Amino acid sequence: MKKNLLLIFALCIAIAANAQEFPYSKYLNFSRKEFRENGFKYNEKTNAWCLTKSSGWNTAFTVLAIIADAYEDVRPARNDYSIVVQMGEDDTVSFIEVEFYNNDTYHKLLTFMKNNCPDMVDTSSGKLIKYQATYDNYGIELDMKQHIVSRTSARTIDPKAIKNVDESYNEYEFIIRTDVEPWSKYLEKRAAKSAKRDAKGKKKRTVNELM
Repeated sequence: MKKNLLLIFALCIAIAANAQEFPYSKYLNFSRKEFRENGFKYNEKTNAWCLTKSSGWNTAFTVLAIIADAYEDVRPARNDYSIVVQMGEDDTVSFIEVEFYNNDTYHKLLTFMKNNCPDMVDTSSGKLIKYQATYDNYGIELDMKQHIVSRTSARTIDPKAIKNVDESYNEYEFIIRTDVEPWSKYLEKRAAKSAKRDAKGKKKRTVNELM
């Protein structure tokens, strides 16, 4: 009996060690102080905490390329990202939205969902691939949007020097949704205006409502 208990205990430890941490879930319980300490900026209008990394080198290179008549790269940098933590009332999190361009990060998130979300479903439409699931009572979503960007290297009088330039890239988005509605004074005012318009019979029906 004692040996069986030891085996069960060892198995529990092994499972816990191999368990993958819920990505970005730490922001669900951040305090205002923790957001500030981690570089987030508070947007009072939308009641959201935002953290953005945009490659300054990419911007500088684009400007220099234009001046030098070279090939400017319009693609976002691989490690650019933005994280938006939308709050509800009483400093509770409504959703977390992470936008990024790193292929490795995308595959890590997809692996997490495949290993931990038996209810995961995927859909695709055009250049969009969407994975949706639930985890620990949260709704999670992982999207991949393909941006097809191609152009020719103009600004030359020699037709033979014109080349096709492929600047296509993938944009990824990971979302964690709670059951808390997003709230801000701005959203509240906008909802009030919408309700007033609907009461007057001026509501514009969506294509889904007309189905």
